[in-house]
Amino acid sequence: MNITEEMKDNISRIYLEGRFDANTCADVEKFIREKVEEGKYRFVINMEKVPFIASAGLRVILVFAKELRQKFKGDLLISNLQSSVERVFEISGLKNVLKIYDNMENALQSFKIEN
Repeated sequence: MNITEEMKDNISRIYLEGRFDANTCADVEKFIREKVEEGKYRFVINMEKVPFIASAGLRVILVFAKELRQKFKGDLLISNLQSSVERVFEISGLKNVLKIYDNMENALQSFKIEN
Protein backbone atom coordinates (compact mmCIF):
# COMPACT_ATOMS: atom_id res chain seq x y z
CA MET A 1 0.00 0.00 0.00
CA ASN A 2 1.36 3.37 -1.01
CA ILE A 3 0.07 6.29 1.11
CA THR A 4 0.65 9.92 0.25
CA GLU A 5 -0.76 13.09 1.75
CA GLU A 6 -1.41 16.58 0.51
CA MET A 7 -2.40 19.17 3.11
CA LYS A 8 -4.34 22.24 2.03
CA ASP A 9 -6.95 24.47 3.70
CA ASN A 10 -6.64 22.44 6.90
CA ILE A 11 -7.87 19.31 5.08
CA SER A 12 -5.66 16.25 4.77
CA ARG A 13 -6.02 14.67 1.35
CA ILE A 14 -4.85 11.08 1.61
CA TYR A 15 -4.17 9.10 -1.55
CA LEU A 16 -4.10 5.32 -1.27
CA GLU A 17 -2.68 3.01 -3.90
CA GLY A 18 -2.95 -0.78 -3.68
CA ARG A 19 -5.05 -3.38 -1.94
CA PHE A 20 -6.66 -2.25 1.33
CA ASP A 21 -6.76 -5.53 3.22
CA ALA A 22 -5.58 -7.22 6.41
CA ASN A 23 -1.96 -6.92 5.27
CA THR A 24 -2.12 -3.16 4.65
CA CYS A 25 -4.80 -1.78 6.97
CA ALA A 26 -2.35 -1.36 9.87
CA ASP A 27 -0.25 0.97 7.70
CA VAL A 28 -3.26 3.13 6.87
CA GLU A 29 -4.44 3.10 10.48
CA LYS A 30 -0.99 4.15 11.75
CA PHE A 31 -0.74 6.91 9.13
CA ILE A 32 -4.13 8.42 10.02
CA ARG A 33 -3.52 8.02 13.77
CA GLU A 34 -0.29 10.00 13.46
CA LYS A 35 -2.14 12.76 11.62
CA VAL A 36 -4.84 12.89 14.31
CA GLU A 37 -2.13 13.14 16.98
CA GLU A 38 -0.73 16.10 15.02
CA GLY A 39 -4.12 17.79 15.37
CA LYS A 40 -5.54 17.03 11.94
CA TYR A 41 -9.24 16.13 12.07
CA ARG A 42 -10.54 16.61 8.51
CA PHE A 43 -9.66 14.00 5.91
CA VAL A 44 -10.57 12.99 2.39
CA ILE A 45 -9.33 9.57 1.37
CA ASN A 46 -8.97 9.25 -2.39
CA MET A 47 -9.32 5.56 -3.30
CA GLU A 48 -9.04 5.91 -7.07
CA LYS A 49 -6.08 3.49 -7.10
CA VAL A 50 -7.52 0.95 -4.63
CA PRO A 51 -8.76 -2.06 -6.61
CA PHE A 52 -9.80 -4.09 -3.54
CA ILE A 53 -10.95 -3.47 0.03
CA ALA A 54 -11.45 -6.13 2.68
CA SER A 55 -13.47 -5.93 5.88
CA ALA A 56 -10.31 -4.90 7.76
CA GLY A 57 -10.03 -1.82 5.55
CA LEU A 58 -13.70 -1.00 6.02
CA ARG A 59 -13.22 -1.22 9.79
CA VAL A 60 -10.32 1.28 9.73
CA ILE A 61 -12.39 3.79 7.78
CA LEU A 62 -15.48 3.36 9.94
CA VAL A 63 -13.59 3.61 13.25
CA PHE A 64 -11.80 6.81 12.22
CA ALA A 65 -14.93 8.42 10.76
CA LYS A 66 -16.79 7.77 14.00
CA GLU A 67 -13.93 8.92 16.23
CA LEU A 68 -13.29 12.10 14.25
CA ARG A 69 -16.98 13.06 14.28
CA GLN A 70 -17.59 12.32 17.95
CA LYS A 71 -14.36 13.41 19.63
CA PHE A 72 -12.99 16.15 17.40
CA LYS A 73 -15.92 17.55 15.38
CA GLY A 74 -13.94 16.46 12.32
CA ASP A 75 -14.74 13.99 9.58
CA LEU A 76 -13.35 11.41 7.21
CA LEU A 77 -14.74 11.44 3.67
CA ILE A 78 -14.15 8.98 0.85
CA SER A 79 -13.74 9.84 -2.83
CA ASN A 80 -13.05 8.26 -6.19
CA LEU A 81 -14.13 4.67 -5.51
CA GLN A 82 -13.60 2.09 -8.20
CA SER A 83 -16.84 0.25 -9.02
CA SER A 84 -15.69 -3.01 -7.40
CA VAL A 85 -14.79 -1.22 -4.17
CA GLU A 86 -17.99 0.83 -4.26
CA ARG A 87 -19.92 -2.43 -4.44
CA VAL A 88 -18.25 -3.61 -1.21
CA PHE A 89 -19.37 -0.40 0.51
CA GLU A 90 -22.92 -1.00 -0.78
CA ILE A 91 -23.05 -4.65 0.32
CA SER A 92 -21.67 -3.81 3.76
CA GLY A 93 -24.24 -1.06 4.25
CA LEU A 94 -21.50 1.50 4.83
CA LYS A 95 -22.40 3.51 1.75
CA ASN A 96 -25.32 4.90 3.77
CA VAL A 97 -23.18 5.56 6.87
CA LEU A 98 -20.06 7.12 5.39
CA LYS A 99 -19.80 10.23 3.25
CA ILE A 100 -18.72 9.05 -0.20
CA TYR A 101 -18.14 11.36 -3.15
CA ASP A 102 -17.51 10.78 -6.84
CA ASN A 103 -14.42 12.97 -6.82
CA MET A 104 -12.07 14.87 -4.56
CA GLU A 105 -13.48 18.28 -5.53
CA ASN A 106 -17.00 17.40 -4.39
CA ALA A 107 -15.69 16.00 -1.12
CA LEU A 108 -13.66 19.14 -0.44
CA GLN A 109 -16.65 21.31 -1.31
CA SER A 110 -18.73 19.51 1.31
CA PHE A 111 -16.29 20.66 4.00
CA LYS A 112 -16.76 24.26 2.86
CA ILE A 113 -20.55 23.91 2.96
CA GLU A 114 -20.46 22.51 6.52
CA ASN A 115 -18.47 25.48 7.85
